[in-house]
Amino acid sequence: MSNHQATEQMLGYLYQVRYALALLLENENPDYQITIEKFDDVAFDKDGRPVQRIQLKHHIKHTGNLTDNSTDLWRTLKVWIDTLSDNPDVLTETEFLIITTAVAPENTAASYLKKGNNRNTTVAYEKLKAVCAESENKEHRKYYDAFLKFDQSKITKLFEHIYVIDGASNIVDVEKIFKKQIRYSCIPKHEDLICERLEGWWYQKSIEALCSDDPIFITQNQVRSFIVSISQEYSNDNLPIEDIFDIDNLQEQENVLSENEKIFYEQLKLICLGNLRMRTALRDYYRAFQQRASWVRNDLLYVNELEKYEKRLIDEWEHSFAEMQDDLCQSATVTEEEKISAGRKLFSEMEKKDIRIRPKCQEAFVMRGSYHILANQLKVGWHTDFYTRLKHLLNT
Repeated sequence: MSNHQATEQMLGYLYQVRYALALLLENENPDYQITIEKFDDVAFDKDGRPVQRIQLKHHIKHTGNLTDNSTDLWRTLKVWIDTLSDNPDVLTETEFLIITTAVAPENTAASYLKKGNNRNTTVAYEKLKAVCAESENKEHRKYYDAFLKFDQSKITKLFEHIYVIDGASNIVDVEKIFKKQIRYSCIPKHEDLICERLEGWWYQKSIEALCSDDPIFITQNQVRSFIVSISQEYSNDNLPIEDIFDIDNLQEQENVLSENEKIFYEQLKLICLGNLRMRTALRDYYRAFQQRASWVRNDLLYVNELEKYEKRLIDEWEHSFAEMQDDLCQSATVTEEEKISAGRKLFSEMEKKDIRIRPKCQEAFVMRGSYHILANQLKVGWHTDFYTRLKHLLNT
């Protein structure tokens, strides 16, 4: 297979998955469920039976064609004839759709299978039957033989259920269909981000469906619920949370820290935090760091919002830190063990607080990780002597 053919084939597979989402979003029957590569390229199901079987044909390097000798057309007919051979009853309950980026020329069989005033399934049938008799295309002979050998009354009945939809959006332009559907769920500047997350979710669902031995059905309501859910994350009182970082795969936690990141880790060592809590603290630090960077990169924060949030965190810490110091001062002599115990208690208290950057952004790692970011700058700390013991690290 040439590189060109391989590229076209790969684009065809990706188009199939991408266009299936567009079909589901635009379907006028929200109760229909969709499957990919189970009954056909794509199929809509109702009450356990496919009501629409869809073949998708994509061309981007060349325009493709839907003439009476079209390979796309004849290959599709062969697929559906085989389907009828296995299950003749589908003719009474199923529509057969060809959706293609190619355009059906006038006076071709495909043009007579389009919806509209020009539709004439009898003419389409006669034109293709004539091709079977007249064509010398050896590569198509298996298609022609299947056509001619099959019960012609069923073939003509099949034609009554075939609909050609030509000039469809290509793999790039189909994104406009997604954005049209999400447009009224968010403000314009967030359309691209929501569209990106929608497609990521959809591809994951598609992979699960393709890997399953049993049909996995996805409904329009599921997709719309997901769109509403992620759109709400981009509201004025919320921020999106991404599954950014998996700390569980790290081997030596301390070794992954750069030199300018080790201060917060040394802070935790001062209060003798256990290995498990050290690991979860490292996870919170990295998740918060990456999440905050994503918010900044995608322009999701208000002016100085992070700075204002950190001031709130510092203010809350100052009250608790001052209370800890007062408690320690009650004793004439304070041992190192008492300082460690008090610092660990302070750290635990701060972890349990619920200080949100926005009211509906409730993931606790944002606050906990932000405290570690501040601890890395020695703006907050847990051990009563944290600054004097670690200030030299600021200069390294």
